[in-house]
Amino acid sequence: MTETNSLSHTDVCIVGAGPGGMLLSYLLNQQGISTTLIERQPHLHKSFRGELLNTDGEAILKKHGLFTHIQELGALPLEQIQYWEEGNILHTIDPDLNKGERHVGIHVPQDHLLEAIMAQTDNVGPLHQTRFNTVMTGLLRDKDRSIAGIHVRQNGVPAYIKASVIVGADGRYSAVRKHAGLMPEIRKHGYDLLWARIPAPAGWEPAVRMASMDGQQLALFSQYGGYVQIGWNIPEGGYAKLREQPFAPFVGKLVAAFPCLADSVAAHIQNWSDFVLLSVESSYSARWAMDNVVLIGDAAHTMTPTGAFGLNAALEDADILSDLLIQMAKDDFRSVDALQQLQDIRGTKVQQQLARQIEMESSFQQRYESFR
Repeated sequence: MTETNSLSHTDVCIVGAGPGGMLLSYLLNQQGISTTLIERQPHLHKSFRGELLNTDGEAILKKHGLFTHIQELGALPLEQIQYWEEGNILHTIDPDLNKGERHVGIHVPQDHLLEAIMAQTDNVGPLHQTRFNTVMTGLLRDKDRSIAGIHVRQNGVPAYIKASVIVGADGRYSAVRKHAGLMPEIRKHGYDLLWARIPAPAGWEPAVRMASMDGQQLALFSQYGGYVQIGWNIPEGGYAKLREQPFAPFVGKLVAAFPCLADSVAAHIQNWSDFVLLSVESSYSARWAMDNVVLIGDAAHTMTPTGAFGLNAALEDADILSDLLIQMAKDDFRSVDALQQLQDIRGTKVQQQLARQIEMESSFQQRYESFR
């Protein structure tokens, strides 16, 4: 089928309506730069598990006047990091008041984050378009083979979007990255992750709780709305073998570590299907930009859940890239050389965070043992 339907002609086409893509669209529209934001899902209510803001992400949202709008929808500051064993707290880490810290992280449901930013974007004016049910299928090239936009399927119908700049904000399996040939170096971390979400018991204080299960990390995160998110590390590739074992003894370890969860676990984690398996890996693209294509967030540098860096790094990328694009717009995007500067500015910090994740993962058991 020939793609003849043009959806838009825009300054910047952003692929992926996650936190980074949504923030970038908002910041550009504030400066009169038109954006088309495409999202493969039919709405903003996507499955997302990295919902913890740290001080970096919080600072970005406050800088742009967005944090209060997110708070109005609901967010939960976490008061401590706690290390537990068999129902007892071994060690606690409090916010560093000398550094102005008031929490060890803030849980923000992704729905609240995206809806708050989108509402403010809609208030800016008509320069922003969001197109749901829209999947990128390739790069659009002009007769000189220069990249002129992207091919898409919207509601299954082929079309195209012309744009001066294409931003890949579409996550760890980025279509933009694939079609631009900006392939990353992928690193496995020796473990996979089981996720579950259950109601919190009465009196459950907002905190990050850690325990060791057979030498593997078990992390519990308090969530806004009265929930507990469970992240349970298991050996990489070991899930099939794990499922061959009886379920009750396995989940019984969780209850032994946190006895007050017994009723909630019994009601909501009854078999293996009540866990979601996440294959854990990190990645770093040697190049984040090519011609007029640039990557941000997980598309450029996928992070593991350790340390909750991913969401915040995407917001930082969007903040810096917006400044670069605003400068490029002054010259009507005739030069795209400035896109290369994003990696120059952000690359060192991102690589430090990736290295920090590896250190945190490898030292967890030793650190845990020191508290016993």
